[in-house]
Amino acid sequence: MRPGEVLLKKNSVTLVTVKKKKIINDPIPWTPEKNKVAKDILRKSKITSSEVTAQILHRANKRVIFGKLPVYLWLYNFGTKRKHPELSDSSNFRRKLRNDFGEPPVIQDSNLVQLSATNIRNYLFNSGFFDAKVVTRVKVKRRKAHVYYKVYPGRAYLINSVFVKAVDSSLTPQVKAFADESDFFRLWWPINMKKLGDARIEISRKMRNLGYYTIIPESFRFELDTFKLLKQAQVTLILDNAQGGVRHVKYSFGGLIVNLSTAKSFLERTNNPILVRLPGLELHLNGYPVDPELLRRLIYIDSGNIYSQSDIEKTYQSLIQMGLFSVVDMRFFSDTVLHRIITQIDLRTIKRISFSIEPQGLYSPQGSAGTNLTTQSQRSFGLAGIVSFTNRNIAKNSENLRLSSVTSFEAIIKQSNQASIGNSVQQGFNASLTLPHFKLFKKTNWGSFSQRNTLLSISYQYENNPNFFRSAIPASLTLQYVKPKISWYYTPTEVSFNRNKLSTSFENNLQVNDPVALAFIRRVFTNQFVTAAKVGVIYANDRTKPGQTYVFGRLGFEASGNLHRLLRKAFDKSYTPGKVYEIFGLQYFQYSKIEGELRLRRTIDEMNSLAFRIRGGLAMPYGNSSVVPYDKRYFIGGSNSLRAWRSRLLGPGSTSDTLNQTLDRSGEFLGEINLEYRFSVIKRFLEMALFLDAGNIWNLKHKNQQAPSASILSKKNFYDEVAFNTGIGFRFDFKFFLFRVDWGIPLHDPGKNLGKRWLLNPNTLSNPQNYIKKETALAFGIGYPF
Repeated sequence: MRPGEVLLKKNSVTLVTVKKKKIINDPIPWTPEKNKVAKDILRKSKITSSEVTAQILHRANKRVIFGKLPVYLWLYNFGTKRKHPELSDSSNFRRKLRNDFGEPPVIQDSNLVQLSATNIRNYLFNSGFFDAKVVTRVKVKRRKAHVYYKVYPGRAYLINSVFVKAVDSSLTPQVKAFADESDFFRLWWPINMKKLGDARIEISRKMRNLGYYTIIPESFRFELDTFKLLKQAQVTLILDNAQGGVRHVKYSFGGLIVNLSTAKSFLERTNNPILVRLPGLELHLNGYPVDPELLRRLIYIDSGNIYSQSDIEKTYQSLIQMGLFSVVDMRFFSDTVLHRIITQIDLRTIKRISFSIEPQGLYSPQGSAGTNLTTQSQRSFGLAGIVSFTNRNIAKNSENLRLSSVTSFEAIIKQSNQASIGNSVQQGFNASLTLPHFKLFKKTNWGSFSQRNTLLSISYQYENNPNFFRSAIPASLTLQYVKPKISWYYTPTEVSFNRNKLSTSFENNLQVNDPVALAFIRRVFTNQFVTAAKVGVIYANDRTKPGQTYVFGRLGFEASGNLHRLLRKAFDKSYTPGKVYEIFGLQYFQYSKIEGELRLRRTIDEMNSLAFRIRGGLAMPYGNSSVVPYDKRYFIGGSNSLRAWRSRLLGPGSTSDTLNQTLDRSGEFLGEINLEYRFSVIKRFLEMALFLDAGNIWNLKHKNQQAPSASILSKKNFYDEVAFNTGIGFRFDFKFFLFRVDWGIPLHDPGKNLGKRWLLNPNTLSNPQNYIKKETALAFGIGYPF
C-alpha cells in the first residue's frame, strides 16, 4: 500500500427499526383485524441486516474460517516482491499466486463508501421504505479501516388503494380482473418495486394468453400518490397503447415452420423424409429420423388458434424435454394487417449415439431407473466408475436407451479387527429406456406439470465377498411428473429376484461366537422375491445466492407383497393367516417402508456456507414376512454418512464393534443428522470443511422378531446408542469432478462397552497416537457428501 492508504478490514451494518403499537396513524377506524393483517404483512416483509449488507459495493478482502482469516490476501502478498513489487509477475509461480489464487488488498475509498450508502437507500426505497436514511462512519486503527453503516429504514409505506385503467377503456375490465387476482400488490401491503415489476410481467403474460400479442411488461406503468404523514400510497396501474398509439388487438397463430439442423450425413439417407407438410405446419426434417406426428403432438402452436403465450412456453418445454436438441430457437413475425403471428422454430440436434467413461461418488443400482427414492439405503459407496452407452431416438420417438456398467468399491480406511479397507468389489449392469411425454394412462390430467416421463429399467448386480455371495436382478416401471421445484415419482411395479448365500466359514465362526445373530442373519440373508410399489415427492428450490438458503426435501413410501396376500386370501380356500407362502419356489416379502430426507444449505457469502442434513426411515414386515428383505433394510456409515466408521459396519443399536463379522450390518429404523461448515481456501481449487455426524440404525420389536437384543430400539437406551463423530475435510476441485478426503474422528461409539463409549477420555488423551491410529478413519469420495 502507498503512504496514506489504509486497508478496508470490515463492514458493519446496524439496523435502527421503528417500534410502535400501531402500524400506521390512519384517521379511518383501525379495527383489530385490520391491524393484525398489517402487522403480519410488515413482519413478513421485514428488512434484515444480511439483505442490507448485500447492497454494499465497497467490500473488504474475503475471509474464511468463520470470516476471520484473509487467506486470499495472504496468497497475493506471498506472491508479491516486497522490495521490487514491479517484478512480482516475473515468474509463473508468483503470477499464479497473485492472479489465480490471490486477491489484491482492498483500499478504503470514501467515494465507494458513499456509493454503497446510496445503493442501500435505493434498495430500501424499492422495498417501500421511502424515508430511509443511511449514516456512515469510518474508524481507522493501525492502517486498517472499519466502516460502519447505520441504517434507519423508517416505516414502510403501505398500499391504501389500487386503481386500474387502460388508455383503451375496453381493456380496463380484463386488466382489473387480473390485477385483483395478483399476489404481488394488495391493500395494506408494503410497496415493493420488484413486486410491482413482477406484477407487470404476470398481467402482461395473462393478457397475451388471450391473444394480445402487442402487450408486453413495458406496456404497463405504475403511478404512486404518497401520503407522507400516514405512510400510505395510492397505486394506479395504467395500460398504455402499443408503440405509435396503436390499440391492442387480438392476434391468432398463422403458419408454422420448423427447421432441423443436423449432420449432413442424414441428408443422404433416402429412407428419411427431407420435408413434411402438415396442415398449417412445414417440417424441414432434413433426413433426421424422427416421427413427424410426434413433433406435431409436442408443438402446441396451431394455425388459426388465438395467440397464447402459454402455448409457446409449453412448446419450448416439450421440445427441450425430448432430449434430442441442444438448441431450440423460436422466432415470431407479426402480420399487422391480418393480425397473425408467423412462427419459425430452429432446432439443432445433438449426437444420437455416445459412449462415456465417468467417475462417480455414489452408486445405487437397486432402483436404478433414476427415480429411486431410497438411494441412501441401497448400495452406496465412496468411489465408482461408470462405462455407459447412450442411443437417443432409437425408435424415432425420442426414446433414450442407456446401457451402463458400474464398478464400485469401498473407499474408507480404518484399522479394525476386519481389513483396514473394504476388500469386496461390486459390479453392476443396467439397461434403461426413457420415454419422454409417453402417457401410460391416456386420461391423465397433467395440469401444471411441465414434464412427464416413463422409465423402464432392468439391472444385474453382483457381489462376491469373503463372507457371502449375492446377486440381484431388479426391473422397474416408473412414471415421472415434474414441475418447477416439485417432482412426483410413481413406480407401480418393481420386481426383484435376489440370490444370497453365506460362506460356510462365516456361518461356522458365527455359530460359535453368536448363534442368535447367525439365526437372524440367515432369515434376512436368504433368496428373495420382491414386488414393490413406490410413490414419492422431491422438492428443491434454487436459492443459492449469498444470504439465501437452499432447501432439498425428499419423502417416499414403498410397499410390497400386499396384492399377492390379498389374492391368496380371496381365492385360496386353504388360506392360513400365519402361513408363509411362496412364488416360483421363493418366499415373497410383505413389508411397508417410509423414509424422508431434508437438506439445507445456507450460503453465508461466496466463500463460506453451512450445510445440514437430517434423514430417517422406518421399514416394517408383516403378513408373509417376519423380517424386511436385505436390500430393503437400512445401512449407515461410510464416506457419505458417518465418516468415522466404515460403510455398513456401524450398528445396529449397540452391537459390539469387536464382533468378527464383515457382513453388512442392517436395521429396520434409521436416524441420522449431518452438519458441515464449508469454506474456500484456494479459490477454484481447494475447499475445506468442519463437520459433525450423528446417528445409527436399529431393529424394531415386533411379532416374530428374533434379532439380537443389542440391536433392538428402546427408549431407555436410545441416547447411549447414538454414534457421534466430528472431523475435517478437504475438497479438491478438478473442474470436471470434485475429489474429497474426509478425516472422521469418532466421539461416541455405541459398539463399545458401557462406560467406554465416549472416546475422548483421559486414557485416549494420554495416548493420542493410538487413538488416531485405531479409531479415526479416512474417507474418500467424489462430490459433496450431501
